[in-house]
Amino acid sequence: MPRRDGLCKDRFMGRSVGTDRFAVNRFTMLAPVVWLLSMGALLVVPFLTLSDAEVALTWPSPLSAIWWVAVATATVQAALVLLVPRVQVWAMVLVPTAGLPLAAVASWETLSITAIATIATVLVTILNADLSRLGSALAGALLATALGYVIAGLSGVEMPPALIALSSLGQALVVVAVPAGAAAIVLTRREARRARESEQAALVRERDARAESAVARERTALARELHDIAAHHMSGIAVMASAIERQVDSAPEHAKDGAMAIRDQSRLVLDDLRRLVGLLREDDGAETAVYAISAIRSLIENGPSDAEVRVHSSADAELAKGIGPLSQLVGYRMVQEALANTVRHAPGAATAVDIDDRDHEALTLRVRNDPSPSMAATSGSGLGLIGMRERAELVGATVEYGPTLEGGWEVRMRLPRDADHATRSQQQVGDAS
Repeated sequence: MPRRDGLCKDRFMGRSVGTDRFAVNRFTMLAPVVWLLSMGALLVVPFLTLSDAEVALTWPSPLSAIWWVAVATATVQAALVLLVPRVQVWAMVLVPTAGLPLAAVASWETLSITAIATIATVLVTILNADLSRLGSALAGALLATALGYVIAGLSGVEMPPALIALSSLGQALVVVAVPAGAAAIVLTRREARRARESEQAALVRERDARAESAVARERTALARELHDIAAHHMSGIAVMASAIERQVDSAPEHAKDGAMAIRDQSRLVLDDLRRLVGLLREDDGAETAVYAISAIRSLIENGPSDAEVRVHSSADAELAKGIGPLSQLVGYRMVQEALANTVRHAPGAATAVDIDDRDHEALTLRVRNDPSPSMAATSGSGLGLIGMRERAELVGATVEYGPTLEGGWEVRMRLPRDADHATRSQQQVGDAS
């Protein structure tokens, strides 16, 4: 068998075997323990029965021929324990087979010293070997052990052969099946512990993944809010600063008005940033009020855009009734982003914002601008439009955008109302009819 760095290619206990240091050390320690226990039984058992005259054992006297055969058998079995990493599961067959010569010359009682090595071999093999290969090896170990007791019983026990065979099978079950069952229980508990550890590790990984996902969503939301604040207000500030630069000499009064407008826009930027920080910090005293559909008119009045606002709703109905706070914030941000895009990419274009609140199932927002009279429309990165679509998906809304036939641009968002409100509205319409 090819080797590399002194390690055998076969696998045992999940590691390379052969001259593997861990495996050799383990079974080098086990072999002398098995030999000492066997020798202790040979030497001590006769002395334990001397005080009890009723106990009669057929036990070899020390230094007799049978005694030396027993010593040789114990030594061979201990040596075979050293080979367990090499022969693996078949060591369970070799160890009891090594006791057959002793069974041919010794009594049933003397043969029992071979059970020590067999029990130890069965235990350590099952605890460390591949369970799928144990079936035939266990059957062989059971057969070899029972055969030894049958041979010893036929030569020294006065009972019918059938009874000897039955007793031998019982002895073999005690020597092989009992330690095999104990090892199986230990393996079951070990696998259960590993399963629990794996489950706990999986739960920890799942928790970490959820935490990372939550952090990523929060980071994305924060980036969107910062983008909206910067895109809306900073674009207006940039446009007004450009106008002031041209008006400083020719129209100083207009330049002063532009500077005041920049100051107002800067204040609005700070207010929005304070609100954002207030949302991020629970102990912060900043205002955290959520923007609503009703604030769109104020957004246009305080912003750089001269858009026209048209509200279509029933005279006695509350604006955006049945639209949740998160959905209203999504709609507000859509209008804010669309107006910022108009100022940035189509400056001076006529713009209109339509709020259609007449549908019982949804509210529709539309921002439409004509072509810019001073310059050709420019394209942007598209991040604002992506943010609109992602926000819309978050609340179950739909958003559509694209160029108009006149060469302008239009953004339309449909915000669904709460299911209960839509149902009540339909019932009221049915009652009125």
